[in-house]
Amino acid sequence: MRKKIITIYFLILFLIVLLLGYFFLYNIYGSEVRKSSANLFADPQSEMTIEVIPVNALGSKAIFRTSSAEFEVLEGYDLIEVKLNNKKDGVLIIQSKGVIGIVGIKIKSEHSLFPEYIEIEILSRTV
Repeated sequence: MRKKIITIYFLILFLIVLLLGYFFLYNIYGSEVRKSSANLFADPQSEMTIEVIPVNALGSKAIFRTSSAEFEVLEGYDLIEVKLNNKKDGVLIIQSKGVIGIVGIKIKSEHSLFPEYIEIEILSRTV
């Protein structure tokens, strides 16, 4: 009888931990845009990776999840070259063409309510 009660308690505890893990670690509550560097340089080898990260209830990356996103270059399209536009995983890799200016990118994520707008400044090589 005592083993049966202990087994039931462990089963209930396991289910509670499983539910808390799902709601706090796995479930997506928003998305965050991360850039590999603050800005680009007017150098043809200067690259930047922009990715959309799904955020869980604890504010970290949701485990085993990806967030799809659409990227649209609104201004400065002639200043950059798009190397990779992976909508499924939410990754954009851009490369500078060697011209100084400002690039504006609109990002619409699957898990965000409104689109996000980021500006990337392309600085001269002799800053």
